[in-house]
Amino acid sequence: MCDIHALNILPSQAAIDSIATYRSEFDKDSFDYTQLLNKLKKAFYELNFMCKHDNADWMRERGHDYLSNPKLFGHAPLTYLCAFLGEIFKTYDLPELLEKVTPQILKCALTRLEEFKLH
Repeated sequence: MCDIHALNILPSQAAIDSIATYRSEFDKDSFDYTQLLNKLKKAFYELNFMCKHDNADWMRERGHDYLSNPKLFGHAPLTYLCAFLGEIFKTYDLPELLEKVTPQILKCALTRLEEFKLH
């Protein structure tokens, strides 16, 4: 397990910006949640987003709070946000993502991630 508060665990700013852009998918008339999850899963792998860090213990202890209460994303630190997103896309396959991560949860997480984008 890595130190969840260490800034050196964060992915590059380019990777954060790239993932944050997926927030706009929710505004499209042709929004397809399954398709979005597939795109994100591929993007996380290609960007190597948090792949080198083991945050499974944090996810078990704290990350699940975000699954049950997505309002917590409103003030989540960037390290928590990246750990959460990294773990769900590294750990869950598509059926598990569809079951455990509702569109509302993902939208809240990506909305918060957008706040960390460089404009």
